[in-house]
Amino acid sequence: MRRPEHPVHECPEAAKQRSLGPRRNTMMKRKMLWLPLGVLLFLALIACGPFAARTQTVPPELPLPAPTQAPAVPMQARDTTAERSSMPEQAPPLAEERMVIFTAQLTLIVDDVEVALPRVQEMATQMKGYIVSSSSYRTATDRLAATITIRVPADHLQEALQKLRGMARKVEGESLSGQDVTDQYVDLKARLRALRATEEELLALLREVRESEGNAEQKAQAILSIYDQLTTVRSQIEQIQGQMQYLEQMSAMATITVELRPYEPKVEQPVVDEGFRPSRTLRAAARALVSVLQWLYQALIWFVVVLLPLLLLLGLPVGWIVFVIVWRQRRRKRSG
Repeated sequence: MRRPEHPVHECPEAAKQRSLGPRRNTMMKRKMLWLPLGVLLFLALIACGPFAARTQTVPPELPLPAPTQAPAVPMQARDTTAERSSMPEQAPPLAEERMVIFTAQLTLIVDDVEVALPRVQEMATQMKGYIVSSSSYRTATDRLAATITIRVPADHLQEALQKLRGMARKVEGESLSGQDVTDQYVDLKARLRALRATEEELLALLREVRESEGNAEQKAQAILSIYDQLTTVRSQIEQIQGQMQYLEQMSAMATITVELRPYEPKVEQPVVDEGFRPSRTLRAAARALVSVLQWLYQALIWFVVVLLPLLLLLGLPVGWIVFVIVWRQRRRKRSG
C-alpha cells in the first residue's frame, strides 16, 4: 500500500530570500544603469561652473550603484573626529614678507666708459646676478657711451646701488620703483588649490566609473568626458604654476639699468671783438633787402593765384545783383 506524501516544510527565512532574489537583482541592474547618467550630469555641472575661478564649487553627489554599509568606526577614532570637528578652524597665517619687484635706473658720469662697463659686469657676477642686456654707442665728440641692464638679488639691491655710485664721477640721475605683487601671488595660489582639488575629484570619479559595472558604451563616454575635463584642469594648473614661478623669480631679483656717459669738460669759447666793419653791415642790409623783395614777390603770387579768383567768384554775383537793382530803379524813374 502506497504511503501518502507529506508536504515538505521549508524554512521561512529561506523562502523569503528565494522570493527577494530576483527583485534584488532587478534593483541592482536599475541602479547600475543610473551610474553613467550621474557621471555625465556631474561632468556637465563642472563644465558649466567656473571650476578655474578663485572659489571652488562642490559637485553634487552622484547616485551610487548600490548602498553599502560603512565599516564600523572605532570609539577612539570617533572621539578624535568629534574633538577635531568641535575645535574652531584656525585662520591661515599671514604672509610676513611682501613680494615686491624692484626696478632701479641710474645715469652715471664716468671718466672712462671702457673701464666702467667691465666693472659693472664683474659686480653683477660677484653678487650672484647676471646681465640682461648691454649696448654701446659713440657720442658727438667720438667718446664711448653704454647702457647695461643687470639683475641682482633683491636683498643686495642697496649694496649694488652703493657700489655703482662709487664708480661714477657724478650721479646725474637715479630712480627706484617697486611693484607689490603679493595679492596677485596669493590669488594665484588660491586658484591653484581649487584646481588641484577639482583634479582630485575628477580622478576619484574616474576610478569609480572604471570599477563600476554597466553599459559599456555609456561607461566609455563618461570616461572620455572625464579625460577632457582633466586635460583642461591640468592645463590651467600648468599656466598658474608658470605665472607663480615668474612672480617668484622677478621678486627675488631686482633689475638695475645703468647708463654710462663719458665725462666731457666744457671748453669756454673766447669772446672776440671784431670791431666796426662797414662791409659786414652792407652785406647784412643787402640780405635784408633781398628778404623783403622775396616776401613781396610771394605775396603777389598768393594774391594772383588765390585771392583774385576768390574775389571774382564772389564779386560777379554781387555785382550782377547790384546792377539789376540799379537798372530797375532807373527804369521806374523814367516810366514815372
